[in-house]
Amino acid sequence: MLGACNAANHSTQRSSYAYITNQGAHTVSVINTENNQVIHTIAVGKAPVGVAVSSQLQRAYISNVESQDISVIDTQTNTVVDTIKIKGSPVGLAISPDNSTLYVADWFENRVLAISTQETKKVKELKVGDAPAGLVVSPDSKTLYISNRDSNDIAVIDTNTLTIQKRIAVGKHPFGIALSQSGKTLISVNVMDDSVSVINLNNNTQQTIKVSYHPYCAELTADENTLYVTNTQDDSVSVIDMRTLKSIAKIDVGSTPEGISLNSSNQRAYVANWGSNNVSVIDTNTNTVISTIKTGEKSRAFGQFLLPKQ
Repeated sequence: MLGACNAANHSTQRSSYAYITNQGAHTVSVINTENNQVIHTIAVGKAPVGVAVSSQLQRAYISNVESQDISVIDTQTNTVVDTIKIKGSPVGLAISPDNSTLYVADWFENRVLAISTQETKKVKELKVGDAPAGLVVSPDSKTLYISNRDSNDIAVIDTNTLTIQKRIAVGKHPFGIALSQSGKTLISVNVMDDSVSVINLNNNTQQTIKVSYHPYCAELTADENTLYVTNTQDDSVSVIDMRTLKSIAKIDVGSTPEGISLNSSNQRAYVANWGSNNVSVIDTNTNTVISTIKTGEKSRAFGQFLLPKQ
């Protein structure tokens, strides 16, 4: 399976909307997290995988790997208002915190695209590593981090010059990637090593934590004390105490969990389950599943998919 995920901009509103890509149905399910109901199902391109949302832009961007394009959804009307053609296979997506740039990982062409959110025909590109997947941008929008699955590293990109500043070696087959709100801690999810790499960006030290089988995506809580990791071949989510770097819980969710996003204000985690076509809702106070929401075929939701309610 192809895939990517990234997490950086946590929702801090009590209620929000979740945009869940359904790869097998060629749709996006929109969930109102106040009542955990699907309120819209939006037809997009073929085989949607990645997602990135912006409250300021009032947009959700969806990467469609098989139709080689990106669907742009107006989140006020939940309609597709634009389609950005990509000559390649767009998978991972990320929007810079200043909302000026949409970054796209092109899986097969081993490149990243930087697309202006105001003029989508303005596109820059950079060759990165082999099979780039997850993307995340620093809080100041100056640095882009890209996990390269087949290079087993993270490329660190200067977004002003769109040049590679360095590479960080991690575990085998990094896919998901997450960044703390402070921008000081970077997480690489290493699929084939059943581990996550915890990288201190202040001193460039790195520690490895074992999780469960075939982890895919991760996200840190807003206080940076807890890490949640989806394990695709164990149908579970690992919960890591970042102060001790030890696992404190494992939560059974749906089949083949992939994308995950957190809403810190209402203490909820939302997990897209590719194999069971649904979303698990976790109470992060008790680390228990409190609801399961039926979505569409092969739900993935790679990226930051929670949009705060306006």
